[in-house]
Amino acid sequence: MGSSRMVSVTVPSPNHSGQRAYKVTRITPHCMVGQLTAKQCGGLFARSSYQASSNYGIGKDGEVGLYVDEKNRSWCSSSADNDNRAITIECASGASAPYALNEKVW
Repeated sequence: MGSSRMVSVTVPSPNHSGQRAYKVTRITPHCMVGQLTAKQCGGLFARSSYQASSNYGIGKDGEVGLYVDEKNRSWCSSSADNDNRAITIECASGASAPYALNEKVW
């Protein structure tokens, strides 16, 4: 898998659309709405029944996970157009508004 050198956990997800239709032009962070580790988040995305994924995830401890290779479109932001153009990053966050990220995630 093509990935950042920051990755320390790899949990491949089947939840993607294959190769992107467009070149990458943006980064889209997304809140997990929970304090999960990168491995726990990857475990959710590894289930085809979950129907969601991201290219990367940052766990509550700051560890970085890879779930969908950068060349592929993840199912992260509820927008096919955005996900085709973005590297998506699922971030551990608070479980309620304002979905704050802790210092290690930042």
